[in-house]
Amino acid sequence: MTNEKLRHIRMIKGITQNQLAEKVQKRLIDLAFRQPHSNKTPLRIPAFDAKAVSRLEVGDVTWPGRDVRDALCHVLGVADPSEIGLYSKKSRLIHDEVSTSRRRTLLAGSLAGLVPVPAHQPPPARLGTGDLAAVEQRVDDLAALDRLRGGAATLHFALGELDCLLGMGKSSMQPKVRTRLNTAVANLANLAGWASFDAGHTAHSRPLFQLGIDAAREAGDADALCHLATNFARQEIQERDAESALALADMAAGSPLPRAALAMIDAVKAQAFALQGDEGQVRRYVDSAAAIHSGCTDLFGGPKWTWTITEEKVNSDTGYALYRLAVRTGHRSPELVNTLRTAEQNTDSARARVKAMVTARLATVLYQEGAREEADHYARSARLLAGSVTSARLDLALGEMRPRAARG
Repeated sequence: MTNEKLRHIRMIKGITQNQLAEKVQKRLIDLAFRQPHSNKTPLRIPAFDAKAVSRLEVGDVTWPGRDVRDALCHVLGVADPSEIGLYSKKSRLIHDEVSTSRRRTLLAGSLAGLVPVPAHQPPPARLGTGDLAAVEQRVDDLAALDRLRGGAATLHFALGELDCLLGMGKSSMQPKVRTRLNTAVANLANLAGWASFDAGHTAHSRPLFQLGIDAAREAGDADALCHLATNFARQEIQERDAESALALADMAAGSPLPRAALAMIDAVKAQAFALQGDEGQVRRYVDSAAAIHSGCTDLFGGPKWTWTITEEKVNSDTGYALYRLAVRTGHRSPELVNTLRTAEQNTDSARARVKAMVTARLATVLYQEGAREEADHYARSARLLAGSVTSARLDLALGEMRPRAARG
């Protein structure tokens, strides 16, 4: 079994296998010189190179020597080897048995300081597909609520459903049902992480996204992993961490995916490069996102979450990339206004948050261009749409618009 945890953490930190090996080897040397030694007991420094990193990531080695484990944990900033996917094969059964418990602990940590979780019924003795179908329908309903009313309106319900779903891991079930359960956990953790991020609780959303990534990998669900990684990347973009966002986007693209998902990945990459002021890369991925999506012949043929990746959604995402590039460089792309205007005109009211954010950004750019009458029109529309949405992300977009509107 491949060690995706180690690979993911390495990619998030933006280092190659060679760079990780060099850092670990340096740490091993430092540790060796701290140990008592003499001429009769020479220094013993384990050799660690890129091949050793590769063997860990492909799963050939799951439990290296203690010094190597300690050095890896130090370099990657984790407290326990299990956090980077290391385990003793002798204890693998125990590792698997406690995975659900560890997820419940992770969820409990993410709940601290957020909202109370509603009480729920104990899990059934035996879990079947009917139980999961009901949960999946509730996830779809909550996702629609999130698009309409924002993360703050959704978070409480999503966390409660997730707590309940994790409890179902203790039920008896067939292997196929457990795989479907892991996918459901991935999707619900994704929704809870996204709602938490949208509500402004970015510190709490990170463990939720990671919980979902772990569950998606355990289920072998590339589609769910893509959705999680790109949502997580959007948070990193807001936090101005372009390198982490790009690493997550690369992780999302690691398997065959529907064209709509591939278009979204490229739109996210365009946003990340916009943070770096790389106009060439922004242009490359904006054009690529549009070209890939234009080849979608059956938007509803993929998983449900890709159904929302319409042409308007791609325009919204690429418009945001061009908007962020203009903020970063001070140079506006000629098609920025038209891209935002098209997205605003074609986004329906069921996606009130997206429509309000696009409208606010369009107003901001129009104010910058001196088209005050038109800008005022869109500013009023943005404020009206925002009245029904509770979203920290929308508040940021409105916050960028207000100073322009106030200049008169």
